[in-house]
Amino acid sequence: MSFGHLQAAWADWLLDGLVAAGVRRAVVSPGSRSTPLVLAAARAEAAGRLEVTVVPDERSAGFVALGQARVTGVPSLLVCTSGTAGAHWLPAVIEASETGIPLLALTADRPFELQARGANQTIEQAGLFGRHVRAFVELGGADPDPRACIALPRTAARAVQVSLVPDPGPVHLNARFRKPLQVLPPEPPDVTALRARVTAAAERGVPRPRRVRLLPDAADLDALATRLRRARRGVLVAGPLTPADALREEAVRRFLAASGFVLLAEATSQLRFGLPRPHAACDAFEPLLAAPPERRVLQPDFVLQVGLVPSGRGLAAWLMGEEAPERVVLAARGWPEGFNRAADVWVTDPSAALEGLADRMEGAAPEADWAGRAAAAAGRTWEILDGLLAGRPGFLEAAAVRAAVEAVPEGGLLALGNSLPVREVDLFCPASGRRFGVLSQRGASGIDGLVSGAAGAVAASGRPGVLLLGDVSFLHDVGGLAAARDLPAPLAVVVLRNGGGRLFELLPVREHPGTETLFHRLFLTDPRLEAAVAGQAFGVPSVVADTPGALREALSAALERPGATLVEARVDGEATAALVADLNRAVAAEVRTG
Repeated sequence: MSFGHLQAAWADWLLDGLVAAGVRRAVVSPGSRSTPLVLAAARAEAAGRLEVTVVPDERSAGFVALGQARVTGVPSLLVCTSGTAGAHWLPAVIEASETGIPLLALTADRPFELQARGANQTIEQAGLFGRHVRAFVELGGADPDPRACIALPRTAARAVQVSLVPDPGPVHLNARFRKPLQVLPPEPPDVTALRARVTAAAERGVPRPRRVRLLPDAADLDALATRLRRARRGVLVAGPLTPADALREEAVRRFLAASGFVLLAEATSQLRFGLPRPHAACDAFEPLLAAPPERRVLQPDFVLQVGLVPSGRGLAAWLMGEEAPERVVLAARGWPEGFNRAADVWVTDPSAALEGLADRMEGAAPEADWAGRAAAAAGRTWEILDGLLAGRPGFLEAAAVRAAVEAVPEGGLLALGNSLPVREVDLFCPASGRRFGVLSQRGASGIDGLVSGAAGAVAASGRPGVLLLGDVSFLHDVGGLAAARDLPAPLAVVVLRNGGGRLFELLPVREHPGTETLFHRLFLTDPRLEAAVAGQAFGVPSVVADTPGALREALSAALERPGATLVEARVDGEATAALVADLNRAVAAEVRTG
């Protein structure tokens, strides 16, 4: 039997199993040892069964696949060659693990006889991603035994299942190949006969993964509903969720209406944009909760939390505080309780839990006009912020953030960088009935791969998008522009040129004695990068905006054409910390409710 032809068939059977289990997208990076896999992916694409995206930089490729899976909920396949190539996926694999995003990392490897012998481009790839994967599958090399060949598609299907059920996340597959890595026709009869046997077995059915909903127990719902009915000032805190994991809006609306709870929805929760008022009325909770306890208008007495750990600093400080009320967490997976103060954590379908609780809230007695007073406090907060913005000169970062959010079209995507942008949307942008998805990397909260991730999400969904990120984050993924320039839908990449890591100006280190000189060098780390020039180097249309009007005009033009457009927003970075401090002081001093 021709080993080269067997190996090509082996790669086909592996891809066949992945596709049969629901995989529809592959992101491949060039290399020699992965040749059988890449050619098999190309054959699947030619047959209309797989969409292949080529991203030469493995680090960027990892985040492209992550972005695809983030919006679809379906695992994307990563393919690379042997050696250090797969190691560049590690940041994306970690984020997928922490966020619960399904991902398949398929590394090509050298055969066992070359291991630990100093052979070229040969490292120990088993366990490459450590505990950050749900499973590691050593596929070995091509095996002519029909039993092994028939089992291979099912092994692939099982890997897809593990990436989805019960705890979605990344799975690492390692496949070993020997030379020759490519072959020419004709295929020998014995390999053709073996193909027929594998095909016949596959036609009898390859198990297809099914998602599992962990439904809450009726008795548990009864007990929790009893606690909720006693709440006089309850809040539903919604932390980060991917678009694919978004809660059912009808479940949220029914619970809020039945319980009298007030929704505190972060932008990343998929509930801040699209829900009609009054459900999204208390959308200025960050400065309200940042006030000292004795001046705080918003004083909930029970918290029901959904989504990942909240991002907001004011919200987080309140939930960690000694005065924080009783809190119960509803989580689809994991243990999103980073404050160590929750009374209970339920691992269940949050939407089903909210619906079950809504059915049991008869007799709930929220404090008179609790929701109305919370909405009034939020309204007054936005008035204070508008007044502060109107009285300040220059191009404020807050104005740029508002312009970017307002530019996202109905049904589009808003991708948010970590550090400041993900928090600034909650601070500076009111909720709205305009519906769009929000992408974030709040699993590990890294600033890497943001351009690539947004590109993957836009490519997989076909939805126009706006990415808002800082200049340091942009520096970490400037190479992602190569993956973004030829997208089928528009992607406006808004780089906030604010002079470095401005989040640190909001942290205690900024006030530490003797750090004035070191602060700029060690924490701000201004990248001094001309973002628009970098965009042009990658063939991406690029413009500079130095006023809010210029930014809005640039965004409007960018969203009218497919592919990426880079917009460098040159804002007054130093003004943000002072603005946030003034807002918090003013809210603590001035907000009153009737």
